[in-house]
Formats: sequence, structure tokens, C-alpha cells
Amino acid sequence: MLVSRINPRLSFGRALRDNEVADFKETLSEGKKLTGQTGNSIFIMPSTSMPQSATKNTGVSNLTSEESLKYLNDMKTYLGFNVVEDLPVNQFYGVHYRGSALSLGDQNINPELLTTEEYGSILTKDEFAEIVKANNSDKKESVANFENVMGNDSAQGKALKKAHERFKALDENSDLKKRYNEFVKNNEERLNIERASEPDKEFFKFKQFLAEEHHKKGIAKLHENGMKYCRDVALNFDDDEVKAFPKAFKQDHYMGAPGWKIPSLDFDTILDESSDANKLLKMKIQYAAKDADMLRLDAAWNYVTPVVTPKGETKILDDNRKALQTKLVEQIEKWVKEVKGDNFDVKKNLLYEFEAGTNEFSAFWDGKLIPAVKDRVNIYQTTYMDDGWGSNEAFQARGWTADELSVGVGNHDTKPLRQIAEGVPDSANGNKVHKNASINPLAKILKLDAEDLQTPAEFAKAKWAETLTGKNNHFFFIDVFGRSDRFNDHSFGTPNADPAVFRRKVPVDYLKSYLDSLKEGFGFNIMDSLEKVFRAKGLDESNPELYQKIVKYSNILADNEEANAKAVENTVENAASETVQSAGSSVSKPAAEAAGAAAESAGKAAKSYKPLWYTVGALAVAGGIYALVKNRHPKPAHKEEPKAQQEPKKLTA
Repeated sequence: MLVSRINPRLSFGRALRDNEVADFKETLSEGKKLTGQTGNSIFIMPSTSMPQSATKNTGVSNLTSEESLKYLNDMKTYLGFNVVEDLPVNQFYGVHYRGSALSLGDQNINPELLTTEEYGSILTKDEFAEIVKANNSDKKESVANFENVMGNDSAQGKALKKAHERFKALDENSDLKKRYNEFVKNNEERLNIERASEPDKEFFKFKQFLAEEHHKKGIAKLHENGMKYCRDVALNFDDDEVKAFPKAFKQDHYMGAPGWKIPSLDFDTILDESSDANKLLKMKIQYAAKDADMLRLDAAWNYVTPVVTPKGETKILDDNRKALQTKLVEQIEKWVKEVKGDNFDVKKNLLYEFEAGTNEFSAFWDGKLIPAVKDRVNIYQTTYMDDGWGSNEAFQARGWTADELSVGVGNHDTKPLRQIAEGVPDSANGNKVHKNASINPLAKILKLDAEDLQTPAEFAKAKWAETLTGKNNHFFFIDVFGRSDRFNDHSFGTPNADPAVFRRKVPVDYLKSYLDSLKEGFGFNIMDSLEKVFRAKGLDESNPELYQKIVKYSNILADNEEANAKAVENTVENAASETVQSAGSSVSKPAAEAAGAAAESAGKAAKSYKPLWYTVGALAVAGGIYALVKNRHPKPAHKEEPKAQQEPKKLTA
């Protein structure tokens, strides 16, 4: 298990000290249990976007990198997640959601591993250095360079050709050759698909072998460090796969939104287990599932009520919908169990993206949830929150249970939380300003003053806190770091496309970047979120000591330790001198001694930045008699009343 030391002498908002980490983790764990956030906590982190130092920066990172593992471990300390979700790891073209369904991408290969004895040193260290040298963009630390790594003509591709020649010369009885031959034997069907971009099949098989081995190694490292791996399964197949299985597709038709232009599976025959469409989808799902702990099914509504549109038609028409109900998702769950075993919990570990525009898909029929979305984990964002939608409370009021929801402030598709908080119009969604409709429901749920939420940083903090009111949550790295640059602005393929679409990276000095975002108020300070949820649920009163520790760590992360210092001073003076003296004259001696001990403990640990909260705890110990007036009725914001609830518009790559 990799143990990271976090340097507390860095020149930014204070990192946790080594002697604080264990208590921080325990406080976070206990706090989440009390708020009910006991399920999956998912960090959506594209492996291609993880940080790389100057001597290792090939253009994209991967799960086997020691730098990546240290980064994930550090972020796990601060965020408490138990799952890492990657974007699709298949061979892709331009963006992660446009590519192959049946091959892993070259980006999963860590060429540095090929310089080791385990791989027969089939790549020299100088050749690895040449890959790094070729990545010479002035933005290489902030923007991934897919072209330096992916494709046979890339710097990495050329180096791998040299490695392949050395590999072919190895003894057939070598361990590496034996592993390779076993891999080819077990993956024969998909490896033999004719691919226009891979004319050399043997070289393609070699790359696929390396990609799978390295990907597995990365997942194993996550497991060693207490993290599960969630693989994202894109809806599409690439052109080579469409050509290889022509009977599996409905010719000249698209599935999903017509504008996506994704060749459609033949949904007329797909429920027939003998059909090519059924067999191909099964191959895709099982290929994705075999090494993953969890799956995210992108645009999963297409497995329930797919829209199959003929080429030339630009609108979604009701006549083009196919009502599959629960039949196909039940087959998908069966296929996964065939690979993972009967004990694999498909109801917990398969995540379905059912979020879509109402013209694409509705989870409701006659006002009730349809059977296909029940007893399954539904993925939703709070981007479109209003009085009747977009919060855990609103979703549960409409029929979902806590087990059936994973709610986050955003994902790779949506507008960054910081932009929403700052009132920036959504250029990819009709220039809507999403903030206004969210203020009143946030104030109501968290018992906050709605006027305060007009402030961008306070709004962002409230949005983060709301996600901790559910059992499962997820968070995207752009939002975690409080960034305003959009990961997917939906310009890909247009004349004015942003060259950084799907390529934005975490900086090498990621801890500074993260803590700076907490000081600004936009990044994910999970202790601040817990503090707000504790107050909203009255847990601050029933668990005062834990609450004070939460507040203390929230202040540390936000670089507001003067509040802790002031709290210690006030707490010790007021609680120790006044509360304990009063307790000694009015209640039993044991109670007074307990109050004094609590005051002393608070002074040592700096448990609160609000002396009122500690005093409440001391008085409770002293005799259970205290009075506290708290405003649990938030003021409405002075703005237009939100319009009737509308379900969100689906955004896609």
C-alpha cells in the first residue's frame, strides 16, 4: 500500500499535518455515516488527465503511474472517496466517447514499464525519454497530448514498434511470451477484427496485450489502496466494428439523439439471444466488465427506450422509439453476472445514466417511475436543480430511494459548478443561467439564508453540501478543483472547437491547486459540506464534539485557522470559567467535572471556530439544560419565482 507524506510546509493554504491525517479520516468517516452518505463515493477522474512530472510527461497519464497513484491517494485522504471512475478507456478518436467498444486504447500503455526486467527491457530508457521529449507543447502540463501517445505514427507508437521487434526475438518459453500467447488465445474474436488503422495485426495484438496488462496492474494498485474501479461504457461502436458485424446494426439508422450520429444496433432483434445485435452487445458489456469493479452505462436510456432514427431525420419522433422496458437491462445484468459471478451485486455496481431531455427519455409514466429505473442506481447531476428537481430530496419525493440514486454537482458533460455559481450562461444549453432556480431549494434543504447564496462561493459550498444528503454521490475533478474551464464545451468537430476539449489535466502541484480552490470557496471542502449538513439535520446538537472537529478541519482546509485559534481562546475562557463554575453550583460534581474535561479537550484540539457550539456541548454535559435559538426558516431570495419544474436536457460529447 502506498503511503503518501503530505508536506505541511508548502506555500499555500495549509495541508494536513502527518499527525492530523488519521483523525481527519476518522472524523470524515464518522461524519458521513451520520449524514447517511454510506454508499459509493465516486471520484470521476480521467486517467488521461492525471498529473505528470516533467521527466514522465508523455502526454497522457495512466493508472500504473506511481505519480498517478500518489495523486489519487492524496485526494482520497481529503475527499474520502472509495471508487475511481475513469472515462472510457477504449481506443478513441478525438474524445473519449467516440471510439472502439472492443479494444483498449494505446493511452493505457505505460511505456516506462517496458524498460524493466519484467518486460525484458524491450524498450530502452533513452527511447522512453524520446517519447517525453517529443511532448514539447508549452501547455503540456495543463493539456493532454493524445497525438504523442495514440496511433502508430505517434512518438509512443514509433517506440512501441521498436519494442515489438525486440519482443518477437524473445524466447518462446519466456514468461512474457507465455503471457502474451495466453492473452491472444483468450481474446481471439475481438483481436481479429479487421481495423483500417491497424494493418499490422501482430503489432495490434502486441499493443492490446500491453494495454490490458497495464490496465489490470493499475486496477490492482487501486485495490491495494482501498479504491474500487468503475469503467465507463460508451454507447457507440467504431466504424471497423460496424463493418465487422453488419447484421448487428440497422443500416442507415442512428441511435440516441439523431445529432450524435451513432450507428444504431438492430433493436428490432436485439432481445433475441441468437441475433447478431444481442451477441455483439453482450461481447461489449462482458469485455468491459471482466476487469472492472463497477460499470457506468453511458446514455443508458437507450437500453430501455432507444430512439432509432433514419439518416436524414433530425428530430426525435415518437414513432422511432422502441419500448424494451426492463428486458434488455435484465439481459445486461445477466451478462455481467456470467463474467463476475452470481455474488456480484448488479443492483449496486451497475450505474445507469438515465439523465436526458424529456424529448429523449422520461423516467416517468403517468406520474410514476417506470420499472426499468427502479431497483437500479440512477445517475443524476444537480446542475438543473429547482424546487422539484435536481436534489436528493426532490428525487426521493418523486419516487426514487436513496439506494437508487447517485447524485453529483456535475460530470464531464455539464457546466462547471464554478461557472454556475458565478452566473455564467450555459452556451451549450440555450444560454440558460442555472443558478437562480437552485437558490431557494438549497436554502430550504440546508436551512441557509437564501440571500447568502447569491454570493458565488457560498452557492458553490451549498451545492457541494447537498450531495452529502444522499447515500451515493460522485464528483468530477474539474469541480473538485474549483475550476471554471469546461472539460467538454460541446464544440468538438466544429470550426471553432476548443483544442483543450476533453484534454484538461490536473497540474503537477495539484495539492496547492486544490487547497487554493478551498480558500477561494469553490473547490470541494468536504468538511465544510459536512458542517452544513450537520447543522441542517441537527446533528451539531446531538454530536457536538464530532461537529466541532468537522468545523476545525473545515477551517484548516480553507486556510482559516485564525477562526480555530479564536475559538480555542473563547471556548477555554467562557466554557471553562463560566460554564464549569455554573455547573459546579447547580448540578452534580461529576457533571461539572465532565464539563471541565470537555472544555480542556476543546482547548487542546481546537474543535470549533464557533464558541457557541462548544458551549452548547458543555452545558449539555453539565446538566442537559441549555437554550439555543437557531434560524431554521431560510429567507427567500429576492428573485423571480422558479418556473414549473422541467427535467434536464441531455448533454453529450
